[in-house]
Amino acid sequence: MIKTTGGTEISMLYNISTVFSMMGKTFPKSRMLLPLYMLCRIAEPFMTAFIPSLAIRTITDGNIQYFIAAIISILVLFWTRQAIENISSMYLGHMRFYTTKNLFTRFLNKVMYTDYLNIEPQPKQKIVQRADNAVFFAQTLLNESVEFTIKIFGLFIYGSAVMVLDIRILLVTLVLFCFDVVLRNRAIKYDVMHWGEHIEVRRKSNYLERSSLDISAGKDIRIYQLKDCLHSHFDQLIAQEKEFQSKRSVRWYYPALSDGFIRVVRDILAYSILIGKVVSGEIDAAGFTLYLGLISCFTDWIYPLALSFYEMKNANTHFQDYQTFMNQPDTFRHSDKANINNNTDKTPDSVKNSTPPVIEFRDVSFCYENSDTPVLSHLDFKINAGEKIALVGNNGAGKTTLVKLLCGLYPSTEGEILIDGERIDTMNLDTWQEKISVVFQDADPMAFSVAMNVAGESEQILDRKRVEESLRRAGLWNKIKGLTNREDTYLTQELDDNGILLSGGEMQKLLLARSIYKDGSLLILDEPTSALDPLAESAMYEEYNSLAGGKTSLFISHRLASTKFCDRILLLEKGQIAEMGTHAQLMQKNGKYKEMFDIQSQYYRDEI
Repeated sequence: MIKTTGGTEISMLYNISTVFSMMGKTFPKSRMLLPLYMLCRIAEPFMTAFIPSLAIRTITDGNIQYFIAAIISILVLFWTRQAIENISSMYLGHMRFYTTKNLFTRFLNKVMYTDYLNIEPQPKQKIVQRADNAVFFAQTLLNESVEFTIKIFGLFIYGSAVMVLDIRILLVTLVLFCFDVVLRNRAIKYDVMHWGEHIEVRRKSNYLERSSLDISAGKDIRIYQLKDCLHSHFDQLIAQEKEFQSKRSVRWYYPALSDGFIRVVRDILAYSILIGKVVSGEIDAAGFTLYLGLISCFTDWIYPLALSFYEMKNANTHFQDYQTFMNQPDTFRHSDKANINNNTDKTPDSVKNSTPPVIEFRDVSFCYENSDTPVLSHLDFKINAGEKIALVGNNGAGKTTLVKLLCGLYPSTEGEILIDGERIDTMNLDTWQEKISVVFQDADPMAFSVAMNVAGESEQILDRKRVEESLRRAGLWNKIKGLTNREDTYLTQELDDNGILLSGGEMQKLLLARSIYKDGSLLILDEPTSALDPLAESAMYEEYNSLAGGKTSLFISHRLASTKFCDRILLLEKGQIAEMGTHAQLMQKNGKYKEMFDIQSQYYRDEI
């Protein structure tokens, strides 16, 4: 039994039944093909051993005609069995592959629709990465569980035949098998104990590899001579991986060595007993050949049984990482679109954003996971419908965290957030997020076309006139219309060799165009002008003011000149509301806000 993060125990049998149930629902024919394939596999050793035995018996009896007729019948049956096995194996292979793909699709769907809290913190990122690596072990679990079942049935059938011949062969084989299992378990335990360390080394290596290939990091690597740092970390990780693989190889060497020893003992024992029975007249030459084949089949299957069980257990251990992530509960309530089978398209006209919301924070506090230090502490404030609020404060004051809570990306640790009087953790989060137009300071557009990034929709359903108007209002249309493919131009060259790179300022304009296109009733702008020059910033402020008309809006910036179009200002300091009021009121108060404003006023006096 294996425990999930929630403490629920999940057995290997449950995981196996999960993947087979999915394959059965997706491919109903697998329920017929699987038993047929297993039957063919179990019958193969007997037919292989029976053909030479039949040949010897008919030849010694001198009945050549019977031999020819019998051998033709057996070969036809053998070839038929082989054809059925090959065809069913091919189809089952495809079914296993696409079942794994379905599991991967469900994983991606979970990543995209689960609470942001389940994927953003560093510990949760590790869980996601482990789950990503684990998805394709479902295919191994499907394959090895079938192999294990075939070996169990085969061993029972052929073991019974060996026991009838001479129980000593069965007993000795079982004793040697137990010895082999002990050696394999020693190696398996080492793998299980150290696999987490191995995965962590791989995760760190992947990060260094991505950093080495990152174009943005390439400048720093060259200018600041970071190559030695990267090489040093790579060498350390390679040394750790080498040590793991060396110790692992030693532990798996002994089971491999024991296999050879066991086969020698098996052959000596089998030949001694069978030759004795032939000499005593208990069996003839044909029986000798048949029993020798059956003993060989029995021992050839019993020793791989432990390895098959290990592979199945190892696949189950990895698949458990997948189950751990998939079973993580959501704090917020989501709509049916979180279901992979109901992922319907949305259109701009379907978003009912006309009424600006009333937002209220009641004694809201928030701590990140595994931290006792509150980022936000006992926040109490209300934003009226259609009100424009400026949220200001130094770095680390908690401004972006507050936005994450308001957007439903994180649940509050204490207190409650109300939207039009309803608690955010009880309302449909997807419906709420459809009403939000937000520009995050760390947003990174997808490597899709400009139009798809602006609309957030596929090219088949997006409104091109709205895309153009949004780009025009954001001040980016002159740039886009000069491109060969205009708004169909892709960003970066990840998906299109003719893709382009936008500057930091152009990227922020693109993000603004996206919020304009969505036209949500709540507008949130988190440091939207940090990459713009003063002239572009001034023009952007004017556009923001126009965009905020008839909406509830929250504007976050270090630059206090941006507060000129806001109705109220909230000054956040150490996770608490330090000051609140209009610009004039806060200046008259002569507090922290005035101090910050006076420092910046030499740059923005003309604008105010």
